Amino acid sequence: MNIFQNTQLHADTALLWEITKSNFKLQNESSALGIVWYLLGPLLLFGIMLFVFSHRLGAGVENYPLYLLIGIVTWNFFSTGAGRCMTTVTGNAGIIKSIPIRIEILVIAAVIHALITHSIEIVIVLALLLWAGILPILIPLYFLVLCISFVFTLGVGFALAGIYVIFRDVQQIWSVVTRAWWFATPIFYIPTTTGLGKTLSLFNPMYYSIHLSREILIYNRVPPLSLFLNYIGMALGTLFVGYYIFRKIRPSFVALI
Repeated sequence: MNIFQNTQLHADTALLWEITKSNFKLQNESSALGIVWYLLGPLLLFGIMLFVFSHRLGAGVENYPLYLLIGIVTWNFFSTGAGRCMTTVTGNAGIIKSIPIRIEILVIAAVIHALITHSIEIVIVLALLLWAGILPILIPLYFLVLCISFVFTLGVGFALAGIYVIFRDVQQIWSVVTRAWWFATPIFYIPTTTGLGKTLSLFNPMYYSIHLSREILIYNRVPPLSLFLNYIGMALGTLFVGYYIFRKIRPSFVALI
């Protein structure tokens, strides 16, 4: 790597950090409670769903409150990260038109922003695990799952960011898709081992993300290698397709935003 490449990498890294920091400040500057509002949504949803399902769908699930909480916070990272990516190009039109920057950095910063706020949820989950008498000895393996989830979310984010520039209705479509996806993912119920439910799980990246996280954190079990390989393949495939879509549309950004 030559001096120019080193300089460019340093500049991109510095810009990524500044944009991420700016996004984080903008999210909280006009709110008295700041980041607490980010946590209230998932916690309120958790409380309601625990009350409704704990004696029904969760009756036979070991440590169901933690089972449910990990499902919600894992889904929340994906949906929040991908959702922020969708409008990141149009929302930074002034910067894109006035400064020659790598537009990809804006999308990456949006997912990192979601990851930072998600880390606070993870701290809460770890505290509750310890309170429940569970020592998460496989936590390094969980961070591998989180890295894979980051790659998957980034791939979806690239696709949404590019498509949104030319087709604004994608925001409403994505809202419907994620609502259906939520119910198709075993967040508050046990996945079926046969039939259509099993097939949906095998082709659902969020199933792998949530299932692997639960196995590692709650039950201290090392999941089969095949589950990791499937999830890695889905994440890398999504990143490839998402970035391909983004690059194809990128030349039109300045004219359309």
